[in-house]
Amino acid sequence: MADKQGFLIKEGGSIKTWRKRWCVFKNGSIYYSKNPSSGELGIIHMKNVSSVIQSTRKKKNCFEVATPERTYYMKAPSMEEMKSWIDVLNQYLDKMKAMLAKTSADGKNASAVLVDKVGIEDFDLLKVIGKGSFGKVMQVRKKDNGRIYAMKVLNKKNILERKEIDHTRAEKNILQKLVHPFLVNLNYSFQTSDKLYFIMDYVNGGELFFHLQNEEKFNEDRVRFYCAEIVCGLEYLHNCGVLYRDLKPENILLTDDGHINLTDFGISKEGLLSDNDRTATFCGTPEYLAPEILKGEPYGKAVDWWSFGTLVYEMLSGLPPFYSQDIRTMYNNIMNEKLTFTPQFSTEARNFITLLLERDPNKRIKDPKTIKSHPFFKDIDWEKCVRKELVPPFIPPVSDKNDTSQIDTGFLVETAKLSLDHSKLSNSMQRNFEDFTFVNINEHLNQNRKE
Repeated sequence: MADKQGFLIKEGGSIKTWRKRWCVFKNGSIYYSKNPSSGELGIIHMKNVSSVIQSTRKKKNCFEVATPERTYYMKAPSMEEMKSWIDVLNQYLDKMKAMLAKTSADGKNASAVLVDKVGIEDFDLLKVIGKGSFGKVMQVRKKDNGRIYAMKVLNKKNILERKEIDHTRAEKNILQKLVHPFLVNLNYSFQTSDKLYFIMDYVNGGELFFHLQNEEKFNEDRVRFYCAEIVCGLEYLHNCGVLYRDLKPENILLTDDGHINLTDFGISKEGLLSDNDRTATFCGTPEYLAPEILKGEPYGKAVDWWSFGTLVYEMLSGLPPFYSQDIRTMYNNIMNEKLTFTPQFSTEARNFITLLLERDPNKRIKDPKTIKSHPFFKDIDWEKCVRKELVPPFIPPVSDKNDTSQIDTGFLVETAKLSLDHSKLSNSMQRNFEDFTFVNINEHLNQNRKE
């Protein structure tokens, strides 16, 4: 979750023009971009900031963020919003300075304290809330502040045997760097001799899969709402050069107030910045694989939109369009079977899904602007959508943010514990996991302040 976000008018660097920018303060940095779904244009790291004050030289409601390299000027839409930004940023600077002073007085290195402070011993294991070939996800409580998180645990040996080092590294990079309202947030990552750990926000409204199983299918208005938020999330990922590759109901979480969070970037691919960039790894979940992946052809961002089309169909009907219990039959259906619709699909939904499930990726609808302008989304206000101002059609029945009632009971019955892998990894194997540690500094500073 971002500490602060919103539109500001930012003065440019070499060319002193003022531009509207979407600004997000998270993990000790200010990220700015053209809009909430575009890739970032720049980052201001708070560790380099000396002061944040109201400007007396620039425009009304303007504040200054001073670094050794340059002073950034930001204009807020109101005096109240300007003061809010200044307060949030200065609170962070005060905490960081207090932390540095404390570690200096103790004769310790501040960055070392931040890195070494967080480990498995800092968490109580509560419940198993998810499981897959990667390992398991547990609900955990941080001992010092009582906050609830989701802890994803990966076995190093399994990662090495399955040759998924690059995927694991990409997942950590994506979770650490990307900031968007519809992506799950990473707070910490660390490792032991045999395992890797991601500590993420606990999103407790349940998997979309859980709700779809319970209700069999959703009405079109509810599907449209989820689709709109997913489109914004995919657009942002693609603008940042990330191919998701595993869009499915199990990887879409509902927040306690009914919005979506995309999660599990374990097979995502970084670096596809151009629409012409391609990759060729065969991976994904069978029901949602695009024809070009099955054919072994190089593929790009269009595969995510095929998966999206499959998901739209499934939410409206209860099953993916080409589903078969026999995987070979299903693969043949995906590549050759005619797309058919039952009566509950509206004309707009049929047309939209047909455009998404076009087998030729060159003809498939994949430009987010074109997707957003389709009649299926005629009632969606996209600016309100990305600001999470649209009213969710369904609010998960949870009592509080720690509630596990929307988690599949098949997971909850399992005891939350960590098994020890006694097989020793050589030093060369362990080097594959260097630089895995990550600390959300703001989260850590909040914790340190309470000690």
